This record gives sequence, structure tokens and C-alpha cells, in this order.
Amino acid sequence: DYWDRFRLLLTQEVNATIRGARAAGARSFVVNEGHGGNLFANVLPWELDSSAILVRGFPKPLVMVTGIDSSFGTLMFTGAHANAGSPGVLAHNFAFDSFTVNGKVLNEVGINALIAGELGVSVSLVSGDDVLIEETRKILADGFIAIVTKRAVGRSAAITYSPAKVRRMLQAGAAEAVRRERRGDFQPFTMERPYRVEFALRQTYPDSVVREIAALAEFKLEKTGSRSFRYVTDSARRMGWLLDAIEETVIR
Repeated sequence: DYWDRFRLLLTQEVNATIRGARAAGARSFVVNEGHGGNLFANVLPWELDSSAILVRGFPKPLVMVTGIDSSFGTLMFTGAHANAGSPGVLAHNFAFDSFTVNGKVLNEVGINALIAGELGVSVSLVSGDDVLIEETRKILADGFIAIVTKRAVGRSAAITYSPAKVRRMLQAGAAEAVRRERRGDFQPFTMERPYRVEFALRQTYPDSVVREIAALAEFKLEKTGSRSFRYVTDSARRMGWLLDAIEETVIR
């Protein structure tokens, strides 16, 4: 009974973010569906703000940031999750139990911020639980508007606000994010190249999945453990393509 209701709430949060950004002067909007639970098709297109372009479905080349290029003014994350192994609500990170670049732990926001940063696009807003916000501050410093929509008390439990209040918070936060972006307050997230990517696949995946990922010949992965790998690249975009190839392997 709740599935479509939750999809509507998610879509309304996206719309609230668009309203806030528009009020501060933003004029075009691309919405990328980032939740893979039903193959990246949770946002309700018929309820979405009609000025937005929607990227949805699966597979898609850069997963959560498919469609981004250097013409974008900024990148915002709504409804993001804390990193795998953290005490956040439904904490996860793509297909991984751990993921680092140049020894730095990155969550999903951090990974996508690096892809955007290589294009000169900054992250200006992140919303989610308190665990997500605190870990993202360690990655991006304080260079974004933080919207704490709930406080985690367990993997499937939280102290949360009403949906109406969350929408107001997102609208106000998005307006502030656009204003500050235009002032130059936010810098693209970048790291030294080459990117030395190391990751461990989820322990819950069967050995057959590990073998399939090891066989992704295009990426020349170095196997460093029973389900851990190393990948070196000069391109964050190629790192995103690797994520998509892995997602296509594990999501059936």
C-alpha cells in the first residue's frame, strides 16, 4: 500500500528542490533517478515538475550522474544514503563493502562528486540522514548546503520530520545553494591523478558474481583478494563506466 505513496513523497522532494533552485534564478533542471531498488524508476514522471528532464531506467553509463557535462551549474543530492558499513539508514555504497580513491574513503556522494568535479561542476547541496552528512563533510569539507532530514537510530529506524517540513527545508536549502554557487562559494571536488581505485565487493554476493566482475576485460582490474580489486585510471568518467558495468552484473 505504501510503495506508490513513498514514490510520490520522493518526487515531491525533488520538486521542492527544483522550486527552491528556480526561486534563486536557476532555469533548467536535470533529474537523475539514483535509487536502484526497482531499476532506477522510483520518481513518478507524471508528478515531476514539467520543466525538468528526467534520466531513469537501467543500465545507464554514469549511473547517478548520467547526462552531466561541463555546462551544468551545480549538482545536488537529495535522499542520499550513508556509506556501506556505517550506522546510517539503509547504508550502502553501490556494490561495495568498501571503496577508496587514492586511499580516501568515498561514499556514493563522493564518487559522483569526483566525476562532476572533473567536469568543473561542484556539489552545492546534500540531503539525507545525519550519518551521511557527517561523513560527506569529511569528503567535501563544508563546501555544500547540508539538509539533515532524519537522525539514524538503526539501519531501518530513524527520528524524522514530517514530509511537509522536509520539503520546506529542501526548497530553502536549494535556493541558498544556487545563490552561493553563483557567488563562487563552492569548489568542484578534485583529486590527484591517476586515480588509484580500490574496492571490495559485498560479502553477500556469490562467487559467480565476483568471477563475472573479475572478467570485465575492458577495465583490466587487478584482483587483490578474494573479492577485492584495484583499478588505476586518469578518468573519473571511466571510473563511472566501471560502476555501471559492475551494477549491470549485480542487478538482475
